[in-house]
Amino acid sequence: MIYHKNSLPKERRNSTPKIEIEGMSWAVYWEDEGIPNPSYNLTRAFIYVIHFRTYLIIGDKGKIEDYGPKHFSKLMFKLAKFHFPDWLGFDKDRCSYNPELANRILRIQKVAEWQLHKISENKI
Repeated sequence: MIYHKNSLPKERRNSTPKIEIEGMSWAVYWEDEGIPNPSYNLTRAFIYVIHFRTYLIIGDKGKIEDYGPKHFSKLMFKLAKFHFPDWLGFDKDRCSYNPELANRILRIQKVAEWQLHKISENKI
């Protein structure tokens, strides 16, 4: 992570950025956060960071508990926060429980799950 210290955005460039979902972990990120990053290694490491952050936003609801050990994701979150303290993904409004945002994320996860099932049904 240290090699990418200044590669993630520190300020918002869009007042209403789109929320994206990372397909395997059900974690979410905002399009203005630099995830996915041109560096594959940084993006893979941040999967755990955004996974834990999504858990912080939605709590024990949704599919987020199905991906990886929570203590590892929390450790990666703390490590990333140490190396990228000014990353806009660590803004308080993106790392705190928010019922309205949680409901929005749960709806996004539900649509993503529906799309995944639809794709898998067509392939079999």
